[in-house]
Amino acid sequence: MTRRGLSLLALLTVVAFATLAGFAELRLRADGMGVFDARVLGYGLDEARAYLAALTAEQTVLYKTQFRLGDTAFPALLSLLLLLWFRRRTRGGLRLALTLAVALYLAADYMENMLIGRLLELGPEAITRQSVATASLFTQAKWAIVAICLGAALLLWTRKERTTQ
Repeated sequence: MTRRGLSLLALLTVVAFATLAGFAELRLRADGMGVFDARVLGYGLDEARAYLAALTAEQTVLYKTQFRLGDTAFPALLSLLLLLWFRRRTRGGLRLALTLAVALYLAADYMENMLIGRLLELGPEAITRQSVATASLFTQAKWAIVAICLGAALLLWTRKERTTQ
């Protein structure tokens, strides 16, 4: 992919993230609580029950439909961007390691989406400590892995910038 193409993909990815985050803040915040997907440190049973109970029926439908659709597209865009960036900037074992990290991020994000979807289906009374703990674990894993990937991308960019000066 050309540099211009990569820049356009980066812009599209940023716009997709901003749209998703804005939608979550404006439409899915309930009693001061935000979506499960954005909780970097995870959540427990009591928090999950409180959030699910605070969601209106309309918000639950929006979470399961429009938000989930965006949260399926965004990780794919980010993963593609990271893969293309790492392909341009790395070789050999480092490229393989970073490619695997991106694949793990994408898998964790999609698994998280599935598990949160199940929490939404069950509702506040039927969720269990285990179902919440599993969803929360994948939320935390997603954030940890994406932080590693973005950190690596930033380091590769700064390394390139230093070598061109």
